[in-house]
Amino acid sequence: MKDLFKIYLRIYQKKHIVFSLLAILFLILDVLIALGIPSITKNIFDEINSENPDLNYVYRVGALAVGIAVAAVVVMIVNNVLAQKVATRIAAELRGDLFAKIQELSFSNIDEITTGTLLTVVSNDTAQLQQIILMSFRAILRSPLTLIGAIVMAYLVNQRLFFIILIIVPILTFCIIMILRRGSQYFMAMQERLDDLNTKLNETVSGAREIKAFVTEAQEIAAFDKINERFSDTTISAFRHMASMDPLITLISNIGISAVLLFAGYLASVLTGNARLELVGTISAYISYLQQIIMSLMMLSMIAIQISRGAISAQRIQRVLNTAAHIKNTDDPVVVDGLKGRIEYRDVSFGYGGSNGEDAGLTLQNISFVIEPGSTIGVIGSTGSGKTTLVQLLPRLYDVTSGAIYIDGVDVREYDLKFLREQISYVTQEAILFSGTIGDNIRQGKEDADVDEMGEAARLAVADEFIDKLEAGFDSPVTQGGTNLSGGQRQRLSLARAMVREPRILILDDSTSAVDAKSEAKIKDNIFGLKKRTTIIIAQKISSIRNCDKIIVLDNSGHLDGYGTHSELLEKSEVYREIHNSQFGGNDE
Repeated sequence: MKDLFKIYLRIYQKKHIVFSLLAILFLILDVLIALGIPSITKNIFDEINSENPDLNYVYRVGALAVGIAVAAVVVMIVNNVLAQKVATRIAAELRGDLFAKIQELSFSNIDEITTGTLLTVVSNDTAQLQQIILMSFRAILRSPLTLIGAIVMAYLVNQRLFFIILIIVPILTFCIIMILRRGSQYFMAMQERLDDLNTKLNETVSGAREIKAFVTEAQEIAAFDKINERFSDTTISAFRHMASMDPLITLISNIGISAVLLFAGYLASVLTGNARLELVGTISAYISYLQQIIMSLMMLSMIAIQISRGAISAQRIQRVLNTAAHIKNTDDPVVVDGLKGRIEYRDVSFGYGGSNGEDAGLTLQNISFVIEPGSTIGVIGSTGSGKTTLVQLLPRLYDVTSGAIYIDGVDVREYDLKFLREQISYVTQEAILFSGTIGDNIRQGKEDADVDEMGEAARLAVADEFIDKLEAGFDSPVTQGGTNLSGGQRQRLSLARAMVREPRILILDDSTSAVDAKSEAKIKDNIFGLKKRTTIIIAQKISSIRNCDKIIVLDNSGHLDGYGTHSELLEKSEVYREIHNSQFGGNDE
């Protein structure tokens, strides 16, 4: 609940306080009007039932009642508008904070929280909190104010009937609390099932091509139906449990009204004179206040349901906002001028299982080598040998489990994180593009890149061959994920985005796998011709890296099996010879 309270306090921040206070003011006016109308109605009944009724008085008070009712509508509309404004702004603020936090989180943080949970938190949980904040200006504040006010007014109207309220209110409150205690457990389970639903939906949408290519639509539908059914069953169980609340409140409400009428009948038999004449107005007002009390308790019960769900959403939101990024700057991060690009891996081990790597075993074990600045290095090994993991440690997408990585003699963990990643361009096999234009995607590598810089980057990536053919050139649109471009075009555009930065270190992770042989040869010539940066090329084929200055060979256990030139590795590395023989059949041509 404290997490919900922290978010609720955002209402009273300086930028929201004016609208919040105005909403509360109009809410109080609405409550006062609602509490005043039964008393006005009582006066009308009292006057009508008097011995010499003053009809002019009745008309004046009736007109006043109508005017107050109209005013109540206006007050309620203004309150709703102000409340909606504050709630929407705070929800947008929460989504912005969450999005910024997600950008800050490390890959390992996201692995722990899961993508499905993050999607649910940003969309569903913030929407849940928006409803809670909106209700706070309408029901959450209104219901207790109305409850207290109605109890006070009921006492003032008739003390003899007040014992009925003293019996009903505690009984009703106890029943509501008992129902809600169990209900909160169901709502927590609902959120967890919703996480599963979003996770499945996300992976199905992102993997749509594979699903269609392998014709597994039926299997995916069956898997989704299973998860969807679990979510539906949990939701039904939650609301089945809560379904007993409304009938219970209605029953107690009817019992209360019947008790008032029965006791009023008794009073009518013993009272005389004006006291008896005023009884009609008293009963009318008392039943109105009793209904307001019961409706307030009913609203408080519904609010309690929403708050229990909101508390869970707030807890999940605060969990994300309070998550400390595993990878962050030291107290005094290093920034240098003129990075040369000398890389040293010194006894590096890494495991995805956690800080000690024991949960899932070590992917890399005791890796040591040195890459001289300006050299081109190849990385090869069988699938699962840790090639991608090896290079992801360099820009600190993950941190080493043990050992250390140095660039120009400085541990990468000592560098300023932003500075470090600005010196490194990392191109993955899966070219991720964003909706916008070709120019927008290239400028993601360098925000202020001009046309000449983009043109040079496109030339080095051989992306100019298709960009120049487009009527709009760099202004040509790119759909989400680059679906309007071929696989080879996406890879070349991704490579141009990396080249425009002119990084000191360039990492190519099998990033030309979808490029045709002619274009790939041009890209290699461009890369090998640039000795002003250190380049690391991960490849599946020896032909792609045999001309590198040196080649790193990893075995299936994540150990370094060899490090040297092509000819040296053919003599010294058994893994390299096996790969070579499988690809060339013993022929070195």
